[in-house]
Formats: sequence, C-alpha cells, structure tokens
Amino acid sequence: MISGTCIEIQSDIFPIMPGEDEEIVNAGMYGKALCVYLEKELPSFGLAVDFYCAEDWGWWIEISEKEFTLPLLVYTFEPIGNIPQKYYLQSSITDPKRWSWKKFKTIDISKNIISIIDKIENALLYDDEIYVVERYDEFPE
Repeated sequence: MISGTCIEIQSDIFPIMPGEDEEIVNAGMYGKALCVYLEKELPSFGLAVDFYCAEDWGWWIEISEKEFTLPLLVYTFEPIGNIPQKYYLQSSITDPKRWSWKKFKTIDISKNIISIIDKIENALLYDDEIYVVERYDEFPE
C-alpha cells in the first residue's frame, strides 16, 4: 500500500441523488453526489474526472493528471436508510511500481498517485462545508 492514499471526509453536502438507488449495486453504497462534486471542482486543481460508475462496493471514479490516470474507490458505510455524512476515497492502485511497456522497465508511479491525492485533499480542504478531511495510510478502522 502507498502511504497516505486514503482520504476520509465528513460533510452534509453529498446527499443521495435522485435515481441513485437504481444505479447502485448494493444497498447503501452511495457516493454519486461526491463523484459529481469532484467532477466539477477538480479541474480548478489541475485534475480531470474522466469517468465514474457504481460498483458493488461503492463508486469507481477515474481522475487524471496529464498522462496519468488514477482510479479511486469512493464509498460509505452509513447504515441503510441514513443520509451519508462520512465518505472514503481510496486509491485502487496499491503497488508503487508498475511495468511500462513504453519504457520496457518497471517504473515508480507513487509520485503520480501522491500528486493526485494531494490535489484532491486540497480541493476538499478548500470547501468550508466539508468539515473533516483526514488522510490515512490504509483504510481507517
């Protein structure tokens, strides 16, 4: 796992969106409002949201910076029926190195990942309506 690649946020500004219950795979795994928010806010921080969709454990969102794309996991563990206030964003890439066919060698991608996570954190900290932004080395228990 790459240190500092999980972000916990708490806010009241990410409600369950109309029709989201029909999109999610498992009940209570909301996060579309956060994906929409990131899609709107991250370009100001040099990032683009290329894609997002519901998955069985929450939402998958792909964020890119220059030529590097980082898939993130977005999820909540609020009890079913409650409006989520606590969300987690976590890098789906856990290995700091990967094979590059272009360079025909293993390259360190941890700097790319940390750069994107830093910018996401800054975007979230910039918003006064997000009252908790914490980073973790792995999923907080």
